[in-house]
Amino acid sequence: MRDRAKAAGDYLPNGISTITVRFLLIAVMLALPVAGSSVGLVQGINNSLFAKRFEWTPRSATGNIVFVAIDKHSLDAVGTWPWPRHIYATLLDKLVASGAKDVFLDVDFSAFSSTEEDERLAAALARSGGGVLLPVFRQQEMASSSETAVTRPIPQLLQNAWPAFANVAMDADGIVRRFDLGSQLDGNPTQSAAAAIGRIDGSAGSLLIDYSIRPDTVPTFSLSDVLNGTVPADAIRDRSVVVGASAAELKDIFAVPVYGAIAGPLIHVLAAETLLQNRFLRMVDEVPLELLFAALLIVGVIRSRSTGLVTMMAVALTIVAVGEIGAFLLQWRYAILIGTAVPWLTLLLAWMLALNERVDLGRMLVAIANTEARNTRRLMRRIIADSSDGVVAFDSDLRIVEASESAKAVLGAEIGASLLGSTDTAIIDLVRRLVSEHDAEPGRVHTALVDFAGNKGSQATHYEASVTISPIEQPHARPAAARSRFAGCLIIRDITARYDYEERLKTMSELDELTGLLNRREFASRLATLESRAFVSVLDIERFSSLCATLGRDVGDELLKSVAARLGNAFAGNLLARLDRDHFGIVTSAADAHAIEDFANGLLALFEEPVLLSGAAVPISVRVGIASSEDAAPGALLNAAESALDAAKALAGGRWSSFDPSAAVRQARSRRLERDMRDALRNRQFFLRFQPQIEFASGRLLGAEALIRWNHPEFGLISPAEFIPIAESSGLICEIGRWTLFEACREAAAWPGELGVAVNVSALQFEQSDIEADVSEALSGSGLPSSRLCLELTESAFLGNGGAVIAKMCALRETGVVIALDDFGTGYSSMSYLADLPLDKLKIDQSFVRRMNANPNVLEIVRAIISLANGLKLQVVAEGVETELEADALQRLGCETGQGYLFGRPDEAIRMLSKWNAQKRLSA
Repeated sequence: MRDRAKAAGDYLPNGISTITVRFLLIAVMLALPVAGSSVGLVQGINNSLFAKRFEWTPRSATGNIVFVAIDKHSLDAVGTWPWPRHIYATLLDKLVASGAKDVFLDVDFSAFSSTEEDERLAAALARSGGGVLLPVFRQQEMASSSETAVTRPIPQLLQNAWPAFANVAMDADGIVRRFDLGSQLDGNPTQSAAAAIGRIDGSAGSLLIDYSIRPDTVPTFSLSDVLNGTVPADAIRDRSVVVGASAAELKDIFAVPVYGAIAGPLIHVLAAETLLQNRFLRMVDEVPLELLFAALLIVGVIRSRSTGLVTMMAVALTIVAVGEIGAFLLQWRYAILIGTAVPWLTLLLAWMLALNERVDLGRMLVAIANTEARNTRRLMRRIIADSSDGVVAFDSDLRIVEASESAKAVLGAEIGASLLGSTDTAIIDLVRRLVSEHDAEPGRVHTALVDFAGNKGSQATHYEASVTISPIEQPHARPAAARSRFAGCLIIRDITARYDYEERLKTMSELDELTGLLNRREFASRLATLESRAFVSVLDIERFSSLCATLGRDVGDELLKSVAARLGNAFAGNLLARLDRDHFGIVTSAADAHAIEDFANGLLALFEEPVLLSGAAVPISVRVGIASSEDAAPGALLNAAESALDAAKALAGGRWSSFDPSAAVRQARSRRLERDMRDALRNRQFFLRFQPQIEFASGRLLGAEALIRWNHPEFGLISPAEFIPIAESSGLICEIGRWTLFEACREAAAWPGELGVAVNVSALQFEQSDIEADVSEALSGSGLPSSRLCLELTESAFLGNGGAVIAKMCALRETGVVIALDDFGTGYSSMSYLADLPLDKLKIDQSFVRRMNANPNVLEIVRAIISLANGLKLQVVAEGVETELEADALQRLGCETGQGYLFGRPDEAIRMLSKWNAQKRLSA
């Protein structure tokens, strides 16, 4: 009966037999003594046991070695690092005077210091009588090379000192457990510092450090205390001294057993103490004993099948206790290190063998695995049932095998039903796609997300479904079948709150907060997808800023909402937007209006009735720009309508304007020029031309007017009449005007005699910039006398802020600069301000000069201007003189100076002067 039971238990249904487990355990038990010592786990256990035995048998240091520490107190006292070498010289003198037997300076002296410092330390070494050890280090020349080099103190110091190797060797785990006795230096055997201080003769090999010697029992003093003389001489006399770093800042710290981390010099001290106390730690070959122990365990387990497990456990614990006590005594008394990791691991395997012999370990492992699987399935069912998200597990036949209550409520399906017949079409399509991907790549996990909508009563609900298909391992299945088997999981999450929040965010991002209309970005986005023929209009409220300033911002907001309401009532169902501030956009079907003009008039008529604001009827007027979808691409329609609005604003009395492609081209060119203007200054695309100014009476050259030009790299020469207004509207006129002033002064400084230069100054430049400072800097930088510079201003410079402008003019005139009023007669020409202006010259505009001979009225105006200037004692300059007839008439009227094509077109300064016979004087 027993044999039949045993036979039935030797073989399990899953193919794992008790005999197989038995032989595997025996094989491992016999292999462990042979190969275990090289296994990292075994080494780690043995090292931990060695360290514990050191910790349980503490020893005190002999006191024959003193550690002088370069600690934080010493660093703070000196205040610098590395220390000057005269400090070590002073320390040596102090130690020698105190009767130190020998001194090891664990400090790197391989680099030269100053000559004086090196000499002072060398002298101290000479005075010590040769009892000083200096460290040498063997290290790799390169990280990727096995070649080593020795770093040693400078020869001047080694003349009166002994070299000693000071390398600290770490094991593979980064912990220092042993020390070298020495190495070869220039072909000669040289001891390590520990061997020299420990006073042994050998210099080859390495020994283990006895970490039962406590570092806190080593006599330790701060280096600063030794220098200050506070350490008594008896504490040093007849002792070896190790000097080295202990401060954490110097990073000479190493990991060691028992104590965690200690300073590098203290490791040398413990190594020397190991030698002084004759603690030559050694290890024996344990492999034969471990093999014998394993064999005895195997025989004992097999022969004692009838012995109870409790008895076996007691025997095992006794063996462990006796073994550890023996290993502890051997390490404590005789410095023999016994690694017990292999025997105890072998004993553990023997226990498993005994368990296999008695309870059929293979069957037990299978039972444990089955129990774990059942528990896991039970736990998963509980998790699925309690999940707030809907969770569905399905098999490769797409049958539901598990489902949470929330999933059943959403899908309306029960366990065992087909997933494809009880869910949303979006999920069905996703599952089919993932199954196809699984068939193509059966070894991968496939997952995807999809959103779908449902209903909870009358309320719309939104869900997010995550579907994952994972392959199932089938070791006994045919390859074709293995490719088709998988486990699937469907997780359904209610995202209604998130969906509603995202919809609110989307709405907020699309609508203007104040009016509820579309904002500019959304309006432009929808406009870009326009396909039918349509009108795009941009509406602007006239005097909106003035109304806000007068009635307040709140009233302005109320006005905007009223305008939006009227547009909404009139164009219900059409795209409406508040583009920015007081601009509104409208898109209407072109079929709704017979013509743009009719549509525009209808739009303007909406605002003929006043708007009720804060209980008061306020009349408003609007301007409109309209573009047809036939005029531009959908993405450019809004810009086209805004271009038309700009044209409507520019028309005097204009209420609306349709898009003019040619005007759009001009506007695009203006915007391009505005963008390029700043680079033009930087790249010196601007240049000056000079037009001569001639005295009528003598015909001599009095000076020239500086005229700016722009040579655009793409458009070529651009007229000032085109780019100056752009510069003024963009604010760049101040920078351009400043450059013109400086460049004109630099050119004119090289002209002969008293020839002057006239520079036009924009009204904006004169008002907004520090013109006095600019003029002063231009004159001083060029060396041009102030009397030779004339600033020409137009009448617009005095409007609005005349007092401040007049003050600037007076300040400039006091420096000697000439001030001229340019284009007189074309602006306001008010006699009231003319009498008060600090002027030197009056320039008659060329429009009068060209018409005066043909029009008697114009001639009388010119006569009056000249008479007025003479009465105010102002010089008169006539612009635009092109014929001798005009020059003669002006001279007869009393005009002194002329400028125009008759005397020369604008040209380079050198050619202009050459024409007027000034080239010779210029060269001189």
